[in-house]
Amino acid sequence: MKFEAMNREEAIDKALEYFHCTAEKLKIVEVEKPHKKIMGFKKIPGRYEIEMMEEENVPKKADENQNGTIEIRSGEMTITNPQGRGVDASVFLNHPQVIMTVNGEARSGTQTLRAEDDVSFAFEDIRPKRHLTVDFSEDLLRAYLKVERIKGIRYSLKDLEKTFRAQISPHEEEIETDPLTEEECIKVLMDFGVLPEFIDRESLKKACNAKDTIRVVAAAGKAPVESRQTEIRYCDEIFVKDILRGLEPVISTGSLLAEKLSEAVMGVPGMDVKGNEINVQKVTDRDIESTEGAEMRGNRIYALRDGRPYLKNGQVGVLPLLTVVGDLDKDTEDIDFDGDVVVKGNVQDNMVIKASGNISIIGSVYHSEINAHQNVEIQGKIIGGRIHAGDENSAFNLLLTIIEKMIVVTEEIFSGLHMTEGRGVQGIMDSIHEGKEKIGLNLDEMDRIRSLFNEKQKETIDRLKRSFAHCFKEIRLLHKEGFIELNDLYEMLKNMAESMKLELQDQRVIKLVYAQNATITSSGDIIITGEGSYQAKLSAGNEIRYERPGNVVIGGTLIAGKFIRAGVIGTPSEIETFCKVMDEEGDILGRFHKGTTLMIKDRIREYMAIV
Repeated sequence: MKFEAMNREEAIDKALEYFHCTAEKLKIVEVEKPHKKIMGFKKIPGRYEIEMMEEENVPKKADENQNGTIEIRSGEMTITNPQGRGVDASVFLNHPQVIMTVNGEARSGTQTLRAEDDVSFAFEDIRPKRHLTVDFSEDLLRAYLKVERIKGIRYSLKDLEKTFRAQISPHEEEIETDPLTEEECIKVLMDFGVLPEFIDRESLKKACNAKDTIRVVAAAGKAPVESRQTEIRYCDEIFVKDILRGLEPVISTGSLLAEKLSEAVMGVPGMDVKGNEINVQKVTDRDIESTEGAEMRGNRIYALRDGRPYLKNGQVGVLPLLTVVGDLDKDTEDIDFDGDVVVKGNVQDNMVIKASGNISIIGSVYHSEINAHQNVEIQGKIIGGRIHAGDENSAFNLLLTIIEKMIVVTEEIFSGLHMTEGRGVQGIMDSIHEGKEKIGLNLDEMDRIRSLFNEKQKETIDRLKRSFAHCFKEIRLLHKEGFIELNDLYEMLKNMAESMKLELQDQRVIKLVYAQNATITSSGDIIITGEGSYQAKLSAGNEIRYERPGNVVIGGTLIAGKFIRAGVIGTPSEIETFCKVMDEEGDILGRFHKGTTLMIKDRIREYMAIV
């Protein structure tokens, strides 16, 4: 828009009136200046091109009061000072890896800055870490290499827009760990004893190329080929201990009893990653053998008669079944049968039944002797007499513990004889006397359970007592024969212990309802299913178990290899009742009256008596 005016101000006034705006929004261009003509008497107005500017092109008037500012670009910090009543810009820094220096002094927290300040930043980069560890499988057949990688961090100033209050947050850049070589890995493995020939280089290459933490199987030894035992399959009936009440034979003639499926195969030893040989189990091929009542046909054993199959010392046979209907008394003969015996009635006073198999009495037993090489079941009560199960050696569990202690004492005596340095004759004799006293205590312990032994076992104990007495008498007189005899006794004890351990591998069971004034011994368990026992002597290689919670044990002696489990033991009148387990890890469970003695191996066990 063109305006004519005698001066610039007059032109602006005309434009303001025309555009109805402020002067700041006007764009003014002077086209022709005002001038005079005719000797200065005539004034000619000037011409002005005036337009209203767009909003964004209008220059803003500077504020008189401005705060200081901080701006960061490409790692460089720019600071402007405040204007008028504005205040200084400030920066906040709280980072463990960044150090800010202002005019030569390290600063942290909030700090005001001005353009004239000398500000610099230093960064403590975190270096990357790499750690190699080696571990092994339990069998040393594998070695594992773990490469732990922790990346580092490089810090720098992060760009920051112009601001009055600045907070410094550094830019973070990951730093990769140094390259890993296969040679480094091999050296670490060899330092741990791994042989080079077992190292897997492909696994090492994988570990070296990985960017993050990795664990690889770095070496593998030569696994052994395990040995294989002889595989023999037996019929299920061989392992059934329960006595069948139907009284019928367990198997019939022609039944397959056992079959050899495969021979034993010796394995091939291996080698672990450190070069140690891994042994394999030594195996010997076993053949199956038949005995009475069975026969071999190739690799199989078949029954030759009806009866019950059994396995003993690697031999498979069949026991016949003898069934007696009615009572056994003075008008009948004693029984000594190679097989199972079933009596459908009572066994009266002073009878003897011996069997190489099971004995089942469907009735009661009175003051008689029942002796089974295997299991015994009496469905009635037992009054007096003796009941045995387990080759007449059920007491071996008790004897074995005592004999093993005697072996240890004898070894201590011999050790004392060899330790002569600094000891005179009297010192050696005192050591022998101490051993003699311990042997005497062991023999006394045998005497306390003498009633549980058969006649042959009693004779063995008496012979031991006489031999030890004579031996120590000769030693006291310093006769050479005494030491020779002590050595012979030591060998005898060791042989007895080995023989007993072999016999005890085949444990048997006696099951009964009630026992009174009877002696009952089993190489395995004794199970009482009825009221309990009264003044009975019970000895079991493994466990004595009263099955009903209300069972009562009144008086007598109970000795078990591992556990005694009963309802109530003893009486309010404090009848003496003795209970002992031979295994120090065993226990006696029940409720106890005063007058009851509990022993765990060689120590008295305390209990809370029934009030």
